[in-house]
Amino acid sequence: MIRQRRSPREWLVLTIFLGVLSGCNGESTQSPAASLSCETGEAVATDGYRRLALIVGVGEYADDSVPDLAGTVVDARRMHELLTGQFGYGFPKQNVCLLLDEEATGENFRRAFDEVLVNRAQPDDIAVVFFAGHGSQIWDANGDEPDQWDETLVFHDALASETGEIVDDDFHDMLRRLHQRTQNIVTILDSCNSGTATRAASSMTARFVPPTDRKIKITSADGDGEGAWAPQSLPGLIAFTAATDGTPALERNAKGIFTDALIQVMSQVSERPLTYAQVARQVPPLVASSSYQIPFFQGELNQSVFGNSGRTRPVGWDVVSVGPPIELSGPPLPGFGVGAELRVYDGAATGDDVKDPAKAKATIIVDEATGLNAKAHVTALAEARPIDPGDLAMLVRPANDFLKITLSIRPANLPGGVPENRAEQIRTWLADEPEAAMLVEVAESLDDFELSVNSDDKLILRGPENQVRMVFDRDRAVVRNLWQHARQHALLKLRGEGGADFVDQETLEVQLIAAARQAACADGTWRQSSPNREQVIPLCHAFNIKVSHAAGSRMPLLIGGFVLSTDGSTYGFPADGRAIMLEPGDEVVLNGRSETFRATVPIDVQDHVLVFGTQETNPVQWHLLTETAATRSAGAEPRSGLYGALHRYLQPNST
Repeated sequence: MIRQRRSPREWLVLTIFLGVLSGCNGESTQSPAASLSCETGEAVATDGYRRLALIVGVGEYADDSVPDLAGTVVDARRMHELLTGQFGYGFPKQNVCLLLDEEATGENFRRAFDEVLVNRAQPDDIAVVFFAGHGSQIWDANGDEPDQWDETLVFHDALASETGEIVDDDFHDMLRRLHQRTQNIVTILDSCNSGTATRAASSMTARFVPPTDRKIKITSADGDGEGAWAPQSLPGLIAFTAATDGTPALERNAKGIFTDALIQVMSQVSERPLTYAQVARQVPPLVASSSYQIPFFQGELNQSVFGNSGRTRPVGWDVVSVGPPIELSGPPLPGFGVGAELRVYDGAATGDDVKDPAKAKATIIVDEATGLNAKAHVTALAEARPIDPGDLAMLVRPANDFLKITLSIRPANLPGGVPENRAEQIRTWLADEPEAAMLVEVAESLDDFELSVNSDDKLILRGPENQVRMVFDRDRAVVRNLWQHARQHALLKLRGEGGADFVDQETLEVQLIAAARQAACADGTWRQSSPNREQVIPLCHAFNIKVSHAAGSRMPLLIGGFVLSTDGSTYGFPADGRAIMLEPGDEVVLNGRSETFRATVPIDVQDHVLVFGTQETNPVQWHLLTETAATRSAGAEPRSGLYGALHRYLQPNST
């Protein structure tokens, strides 16, 4: 975790994400495969090539020992809508096969893979495979896995049939056959290949089935030789997986956290086509705001997403009637719900238009949300630009529930339980502190954080990954620490609004660099990562933040942002509120007072650095945004400009 250099605790290894504004010949016992509900005839070409997709969501399992999943079918339907919907990626519906629950057997997947993708694909066609369901492992039978485990995709008939799972070796062979027809392949796997799981009482569910002694039919003649399926051996293939490095793929509130972030990013449109590289940079902080899983992206990422360069209108909600109240309809987009703030734009607005607040007709807040419909009221209206039916409403601030975190207090009758008198005092403190009361909800489930007591009778806070985040010398310190975690949760959801002038993850380049002076405890070798990439920091090393402004940018930018540590500590920079203006082509190393940091325990955690650029007319007191609303109001005028918008963003909306 990150601490400022002035901290007396100076020890360890840290991983940081930098950001800017997934044999045997036994006989099958399965009954014959059911007929596919999707078309498998001639595919339709658009723009001179075919867009093909196989989308799978498995939530119900035939064997009772495999736990059902609430969010996988929802994820599959949302991905289908993103590809085929009116303002989606232009996939003709007859080119897309959707397999859900009982239709999503292992044999049906193999059959659909051949009939929908392999048999129809031609050179330059785009083929997409999306899978949301359980993953698992089996003992490696052919010796090609360094860890001695094969990973599997778990289908509806898993355990009930020897063909109900597909081993990574077989999946690689399937992709290799498809690759012989077209090299433009995208695989998206929202499933676990790790046994790591959340605590038993959590309402977050890991998409993983523990290994058992079971027979699985393996058809590949040879192992892939790479230790699981090997996208790097198939040039052109793009692979997105929900979790790696021993972290589980999680779902929450009947939605996959990874798929949720993907859809949020892929729904946007800019002047230039969105690339897989941009997706790979924007998704991790969104995932990190809700989960400790670490998504993984590989392949030739500089290509445009799904080959689509003609989208001009982003996916949003449509104004049905102007009311009042304003009535809206639209797809189930991430972050939408009661308290969500949206900007209303002309119905013909493009992707760049909706990134320019000056082009908005109005700002509205959602009062009711049921399924695909919602009602809202106006909070700001542009002069002489009335809202009309057919206008486009775009989310700028998530619903209240998306900005809150939950806390459970371990019952006194359990090991490490908090005595009831201390637990009640903590509840009282949380209720009495306005900032914490808005953002922290005490609940029975273990979704986010849990308080317990250690052997020294001190309160300890664990994150959703069940790792100790903080040990408290004073019980009262719990309150501030929790709202700091809630603040981080909200900050990680911030999105840039560059329009045609700026490009997220490109206009600004960020690196963590070793500080000029190091303490004697600094151990290991610093290996510098390239800009906007994860930086591994050796034991006890001090570091600074370096920001570069692309030479081809259109205008100077004011620089600022946040360092978010896993213990809840949040630092805004420039730390003293000074203005740092970068002309295109300029760079700066932030090394002022309180701007040198050092990694501290625990090891192998992923902290975050968020850097934003703003126009000269929109200065932001970034260091004040890490404080309470009262402090922010006293330190700067919070009622106007971008600073005012961020000030309001960090507080739940009243409806």
